[in-house]
Amino acid sequence: MVTALLSLQENYWEEYKLEAEDVSFLYDYLLENETPLTSEELMPILVEQRINREKVRLEKKRLDGNDIYFPKAHYKVGSKLVFPAFAWQKGEVVGHREGENPADGQFKVIQVAFENGDKREFAAGIEDHILNIPPEAAQADSLNSEAVTGDYRDVLIEQIEIGLVDNKDFIQIAGRWFLRALLVDVNAGHLNLAEAILDMNEGGPLATADLIKEIDLPGDVHPNLIEFSLDHALQEDPRFDEVGPAGIVAWYLKALEPENVQETPLYLRYIPIEYDPETLTREMVALEDSLDDELTP
Repeated sequence: MVTALLSLQENYWEEYKLEAEDVSFLYDYLLENETPLTSEELMPILVEQRINREKVRLEKKRLDGNDIYFPKAHYKVGSKLVFPAFAWQKGEVVGHREGENPADGQFKVIQVAFENGDKREFAAGIEDHILNIPPEAAQADSLNSEAVTGDYRDVLIEQIEIGLVDNKDFIQIAGRWFLRALLVDVNAGHLNLAEAILDMNEGGPLATADLIKEIDLPGDVHPNLIEFSLDHALQEDPRFDEVGPAGIVAWYLKALEPENVQETPLYLRYIPIEYDPETLTREMVALEDSLDDELTP
């Protein structure tokens, strides 16, 4: 049995970037499933889709419009073939004759001219032959979704964030991505009611689900859509502050937050100091570049 090894270029996933087809796929996926997902949750779904797309491309490139040679098939002069048993070399049928081996019954022998100038003969019209078994597809780790998501997790998540953050069709709240077009309408009355509920609960914090119980939002919509829509509306309203730990959404009324929460403590206030960048050593520049906080330009 012939094995067909498919592989991507060595640095394919290291240089991964979100393409238009990826964005379109994510849009359709979120539209169909109606569930907000984090970049980490989208990552394996996207990798699987990209791998499937690349497999189709590699197979198409390997065949390049040619047919795979099988001894059981019949070919005419001019037929273009690819031969898995000969490292997927391509050739063209330039002639044929009757076969001469009585043990194989009636069959043809085709003459094939390869792209490198070689000419060889092959049997055609023989049903019982090992090469009639289709090549078994083997794949390198670069086409193994489990290996890819394990080895390149951080790169992939980062590129999903970069690829979606400026796309107006997508919005992100508390680390989860969703489609702007699917947001449920949350009006000023709903937000005023949310403010009153938090006020009655000493400012909060309250989970979004707790607020929804007291607010008259559409009941015929997927609960995930309602929750995400309310989160988005609260996030856009300066009266509310999202104070939950990573992965958990909890809302607090800003007006009732302690004073030391509303204002930056004195010892955390940043006072810029002028300096000449030319005086920095390479190590200092590298350290400066590695800093990533709310004060980074």
